[in-house]
Amino acid sequence: MAFPVTGRTLTLEINSVVVSAKTMEATLTPSQDTTVSKAFTATYSNVDLPSWELNVKSFQDWNEASSFAEALTTAAAAGTAIPFELGVDGGVWSGNIIPVYFPVGGSADSVLELDVTFPVTGNATYTPNP
Repeated sequence: MAFPVTGRTLTLEINSVVVSAKTMEATLTPSQDTTVSKAFTATYSNVDLPSWELNVKSFQDWNEASSFAEALTTAAAAGTAIPFELGVDGGVWSGNIIPVYFPVGGSADSVLELDVTFPVTGNATYTPNP
């Protein structure tokens, strides 16, 4: 079973503008299958390439100067992959996500939150800090 990576910072590039999320949580989670085959004389293992998901818990910051919620809505309407960088202790995970819509609104007596899971297109890559 693969392990999730929980980040400290998250930036997305939407319409050539880098947007930093005011996140409570950002988690990059791989899913990877292993196939074991047996022949007459040996056992063979094959590990498939992982598929990834990026889950973001943030705030609906509508009408802010650089609103993360508005940028995500614009990106979801366009429907094209956008780059992300997830900063973790020791380095940065990066890749491209498919923007999707998220539930809007919430309770009148609480801060409006945003919880959305983005599929990652292709592979996520890790670059350690120098």
